Amino acid sequence: MPQRKTRNKHYDTIQGPILPVLGSVPIVPHTFSILFRLSGPRTWVFPSFSFILGYAVGGGGQLSQVGIGIVVASLVTAATNIVNAYADRKEDATNQPQRLFWLGQIGSRQITASLVVLYSSAVALAIYLGPLFTLVLGFGILNSIFYSLPPLRFKAKPFASLASFSGALGLPFLGGLSVRGSLDLLNPMLWLLTWFMFTYGTVKNLPDYFGDMKAGIRTSATIFKNVKKAVLFSSTLLSTPFMLLVAFVSLGLLEPVYIADLALIPLFAFTITEMLKAKDTTGLEKAHTLGFFYAISFLLFTFVLTSPTIQSLVMVLLAYLWTLMVAKLSVHSRVESRDWEKQRRKSA
Repeated sequence: MPQRKTRNKHYDTIQGPILPVLGSVPIVPHTFSILFRLSGPRTWVFPSFSFILGYAVGGGGQLSQVGIGIVVASLVTAATNIVNAYADRKEDATNQPQRLFWLGQIGSRQITASLVVLYSSAVALAIYLGPLFTLVLGFGILNSIFYSLPPLRFKAKPFASLASFSGALGLPFLGGLSVRGSLDLLNPMLWLLTWFMFTYGTVKNLPDYFGDMKAGIRTSATIFKNVKKAVLFSSTLLSTPFMLLVAFVSLGLLEPVYIADLALIPLFAFTITEMLKAKDTTGLEKAHTLGFFYAISFLLFTFVLTSPTIQSLVMVLLAYLWTLMVAKLSVHSRVESRDWEKQRRKSA
């Protein structure tokens, strides 16, 4: 009896081939593609280079340890973004409905299994960087989980949300220091980076203002009655890291070379101008993308000032190429064009 042709048959990822990994996980390219999108690959630059910067400040110099640190930072950040996407299904019905489609394609069982793999892999690799690094990683994983999930769900409270979000730079930097056997909680660079990320956290909330308001979510943006006030608040707060930088240099807490970070003020001013000019969600999303570029530039430029070598310049170039590739291939979980909003306007 001839076999029926199934070449053109569409397979649901949940019904595809499976591999036992603490459950049944589909082994199909489509599933991995969705998980990669949900993991927010462009955001991996933040913790990776914060770790490298902390490692450099601490006097580290082994390329193998740098590589392990980058992988651990990326794994935890990927898991954080997947947890956040799953926990934010209510508000994403307005903000990022495409995420709901992606989550539905793989299912909660596969998401849980992928998170177990990501977190456990990070812990296993962390052992090679020592007990202090593993301790810092433990705090990082807790922050990663409870940023989005109950019972703590830090992001449900505006200040707690920003404090938790600032850990995306603060904790990896501390982890970099810890590899060399130090947990210097008073390190001025630690506080500069942590505060910088705290202020940048207000920028990422702006594109989701209307969806969060509709869902009743309190953020640093929705505490204001209109989006213009939220943008003004975010713009003002985003300028304060420069003040902190100047204060640290003036007091001798940071080397004078770091004053060169002020060269980023024109990029900062352009970012703020675009934020203030934005009139709708699409404009705010584009301003957020520009804000992301400004934020990683601050981190990468600070790294080069700390370690002005050819190797550092190559690493920075690779970081920019990575973010550019992610943008060009459109594999990040945030969608800038928001085509569904155009469709809603047409159908209205």
